[in-house]
Amino acid sequence: MPRRLRIVARVATPAGARDITVTGQTARSLVALVEAGPKGRTALEVSTWALRFAAYCHDLTRKHGLTIVCHREDHPGGWHGRHELRDRVTILATEGG
Repeated sequence: MPRRLRIVARVATPAGARDITVTGQTARSLVALVEAGPKGRTALEVSTWALRFAAYCHDLTRKHGLTIVCHREDHPGGWHGRHELRDRVTILATEGG
């Protein structure tokens, strides 16, 4: 049985740097946001593995204090949200996954 993904990351803020530990799909979502940079990510772009991407971003915001903004993007038939990580985050270590 594969081990659950665990990420240790450093968040740089104007008040100073702090380390956070994130696990599971929330950790995978953090990696996706860091890799995307200012372009951000939509749920469709990560739909092969993140069935609840907005919920994982919510956890990163509420439980870990990250600044993630959601931009509304219209498209034919409706709209979707593009999540953008605004904090400077450096992945320090990964385990499992």
